Amino acid sequence: MPNEKYPNGRLLAPLGGSASKRLRRMGLLTAEGRPDWDALAVVSRLYAGQFYDDLCDFYCDTDSANAVCRELEERIGSEDPRLPFLYICSAYDAMCRALPDPIWWIAGDLELVGQFSHGFIRRLSEFAGESGVM
Repeated sequence: MPNEKYPNGRLLAPLGGSASKRLRRMGLLTAEGRPDWDALAVVSRLYAGQFYDDLCDFYCDTDSANAVCRELEERIGSEDPRLPFLYICSAYDAMCRALPDPIWWIAGDLELVGQFSHGFIRRLSEFAGESGVM
């Protein structure tokens, strides 16, 4: 049965054939299919800021928000770059927040996953540090 919103059974997963094209259109991959590190740094920073505000709003206090940041920071040294990314996704889920589309599409590229997670968590650590708790 065709989907009215997405005709022709278009695959909507970051591991599908259209993922690299979508990542190029977003500016996260170059025309050659390599990560655009500058663009990824901006995305990491932007979504970390939004995420930190969401944490503070959800938990209603910075101590709880910073505790989540510390948990994420503990995952940054993982040998598997997917682990910190999985924890980021889980933290969104714990707040009943949908994963932002660019982050969803990053999930399909292991190089992007590692770099995004590192930048995202590093930025969260800065925010938590600014609040004077970390």
